[in-house]
Amino acid sequence: MTIDRGSEYKAEWYDDIAAGYYDRVYARGKGIQWFWHHYRFNAVAALIPPSGTSILDIGCGPGTFLGHFAKAYQQRVGIDLAAPQIAFAARTYGGPDVEFRQVDLAEINAANKYDVITSIEVIEHLPMAETQQFLASVSRALKPGGTFVLTTPNYRSLWPLIEWVISKKGPVDYLEQHINRFHPARLVAELRQAGFIVDSSRTFFVIAPFLAAISTRLAEIVYRIEQRLLPSFGTEIVVRARKQ
Repeated sequence: MTIDRGSEYKAEWYDDIAAGYYDRVYARGKGIQWFWHHYRFNAVAALIPPSGTSILDIGCGPGTFLGHFAKAYQQRVGIDLAAPQIAFAARTYGGPDVEFRQVDLAEINAANKYDVITSIEVIEHLPMAETQQFLASVSRALKPGGTFVLTTPNYRSLWPLIEWVISKKGPVDYLEQHINRFHPARLVAELRQAGFIVDSSRTFFVIAPFLAAISTRLAEIVYRIEQRLLPSFGTEIVVRARKQ
């Protein structure tokens, strides 16, 4: 399946980030960016079966999620549009049961192949008109009853302000790249329209990651409090769904 993404989509966006950059961020083990990535990966890992036969990570980047959070799966496959990230992932995490491929995210050709599919911070980069086609590709690649877990920013939260600051001060312009903006109700509705059964939907991260600049322990405490007291105000959405 090939999709004309139109003038709003620019393939060169995905060459802006140095190969392995976010994996090196994760390896630091401290700081705001590390906290954000670690606990986002944790949120996804908590929603997939602890072990299984096959898992596909769409938009795998440098391979961090498959390399650290899905080791119990017999077959791990990561796909991404960015060739430098795939090359880094293959060097760093590739092996007999782990494969990384450069594949356009609009071209997921497997049918009834995977037990689990994850998509971490991908769908917001796709034009709105492509949403259902992308979800249809995911459904086609999942086995019946398979699990799909995805995350995306929550635009009914503090995220738009955070995005503006990061885009103005940092190396990546998310204001330009995030062209498909979700809130929890819309994401759930899109999944149901695509034929998925939605098992759970929640948000996470209000201010906790930023406190990691002061203390990881403090950030972890506040993160747990946010989950109890502010379950709908998080800047990120994580949803678990199943193929019927």
